[in-house]
Amino acid sequence: MLSLLAARQTTYDPTAWLIWGREIIHGDLSTTGGPSWKPLPIVVTAPASLLGDDAAQVLWLVIARAGGLAALVLAFDLARRLQGAVAGVIAAGALLVSGTFASHVFRGDSEGLLAAFGLGAVVAYLEGRRWLAFALVVGTALLRPEMLLFVGGYGLWLIWLDRRPRTLAIVGGTGVLIVAAWLIPEEIGSGRLLRAASRAREPVPNSPAQAAFPFLATFTNAAPVVPWPIYLGGIAYVVAELRKRRVTLPLVLAGVATILMIVVAAMAQAGFTGNVRYLTLAIALTCVLGGAGLVFLYRVARARLSRLQAGWAVAIAVVVAAPFVVGDALRLRDEMHDAFHESRLYAALPDAIARAGGREAVLRCGTVFAAPFDTQTVARDLRLHQFQVGISPRPPGTLVAQRGSRLAKDPRFRRPLAETNRWVIATSCG
Repeated sequence: MLSLLAARQTTYDPTAWLIWGREIIHGDLSTTGGPSWKPLPIVVTAPASLLGDDAAQVLWLVIARAGGLAALVLAFDLARRLQGAVAGVIAAGALLVSGTFASHVFRGDSEGLLAAFGLGAVVAYLEGRRWLAFALVVGTALLRPEMLLFVGGYGLWLIWLDRRPRTLAIVGGTGVLIVAAWLIPEEIGSGRLLRAASRAREPVPNSPAQAAFPFLATFTNAAPVVPWPIYLGGIAYVVAELRKRRVTLPLVLAGVATILMIVVAAMAQAGFTGNVRYLTLAIALTCVLGGAGLVFLYRVARARLSRLQAGWAVAIAVVVAAPFVVGDALRLRDEMHDAFHESRLYAALPDAIARAGGREAVLRCGTVFAAPFDTQTVARDLRLHQFQVGISPRPPGTLVAQRGSRLAKDPRFRRPLAETNRWVIATSCG
């Protein structure tokens, strides 16, 4: 909740979910513009839209950011169960600075919830709450379609344990509902059952899918995301567990992370983007294993070396790891700076629209145009469908552009309606 004092504005994907939630309540769903459809956020944004746009946005941000905090707590808990509290602190810290986890959570994306559901499913299973674990895995499948594989695998295992017809009906019915939740709204909103898959395969510059060998690029692209000492600790820990020649929790976690990596890489090879954020759960599991692994290595050193030698080994390890940790901390700082800037930018748009004379004045000249990543916020604040905001400006029409951007200087849109310190709204009509 306190984070709302710093920023309370969503960005591209979550703004689209807010628009779709509002459209569902009004019986006017259109998914032909914007990102790929995602079922779970709509469970929140549709009823929340009855409270108004601002309240719906705040509610979603609270849930998304709480998911991120929950993921950090669960990463701590899992690593603590493996190697103690210090391992938990390392795992949570590694997840916090990994990739773009924190900035995505801050923006209102679903990565925090994905990690929380996945890690929560493991914790629930360890505590003997098998159906809660199943429900949490279902939650991941409503955020990422590839997680349906794990719903199926875990569901079959539940059926094998309890072969009553009721179990089969629950698992089978849940699978059908998940598939329906991904496909039916797209059919209603766009007329294309598989539109979400088509949208996810649209080219994204610098994504693994654009590489010569996307499968391998998915791995190389993800390699810098987690601090290298975490990787080394995790690898050492998994190797030690393999020597036990039995299935252990660390091996299961490593297996799930590996399967997720392979599935996302295979999808990239098939044309899907393969972005790092699709690997959030695999990254979270890696952080858990890495945190536990570093403590495991310390304990091995203490057992095999004298106290002085172990102290020197730890000191050397800290010196070697420090540049990686500092580098990731600096990257986190820069990413959060960008997230704050984005939030302040989009929060200033309603004022610019009001200064331009309001919605009617902005729409009077025809089509509204904006930069590709601004279209969702413009559509939301003007109460338009996402496809009604263009990205290829041509008269007649109106520009809604960030001040100082190339788009804001388009000479075909010479008549200013409003100009603030962050936005320019200009029209081609006299």
